[in-house]
Amino acid sequence: MSRVFGIFSEEIVRLWANDPRSPYEDIGRPTLRKLGESTGSTLDFTLRHKKTGTSYVTELKCEIEYENYKYFVLTDVKQLDHHRKGAFKALLEVAAKTPSHRVFVNKKEIAVDGAILIWGAATPEGRRAVIDAKGFFDVLSIEEIISDLITWNHAGYLALMEQRRSWTNAMFDGLIHSNPETD
Repeated sequence: MSRVFGIFSEEIVRLWANDPRSPYEDIGRPTLRKLGESTGSTLDFTLRHKKTGTSYVTELKCEIEYENYKYFVLTDVKQLDHHRKGAFKALLEVAAKTPSHRVFVNKKEIAVDGAILIWGAATPEGRRAVIDAKGFFDVLSIEEIISDLITWNHAGYLALMEQRRSWTNAMFDGLIHSNPETD
């Protein structure tokens, strides 16, 4: 299920962020480079708040089935501990407002005001714990983003879901029906 959802979860966020009703717009994938280094880590989004103009490097973590659904709903800051790769560490440093990274979007350096985490779903307590402990500006959830898109009757979202439903149905149909050429 996680792999199937992974083929379109980032696109869901992009549709939401580029809708006029969203509080954010997606301005591109950010690359975070440690000061003095020429290479870096690329994250999923740079979200700019439409009213304030503030920008945030953003990473999506939607771990539906991983470790028997242990990380699907964000309930505690400890759920972030298993992310040990450089990109997530860089995200946490920006969230903590550690001046250790330069941020580039479309090869141009930009100033950012912090970081946002997007999780599959989150309890209010889990969201608050992560914001307080790690310094994120916000923790968004795919659950709430999808709810917005459904409420808005977003044509692009509905078309994306229909296309992905067609793809997955075709894949599963192919897996359960024999191929007459090989029988």
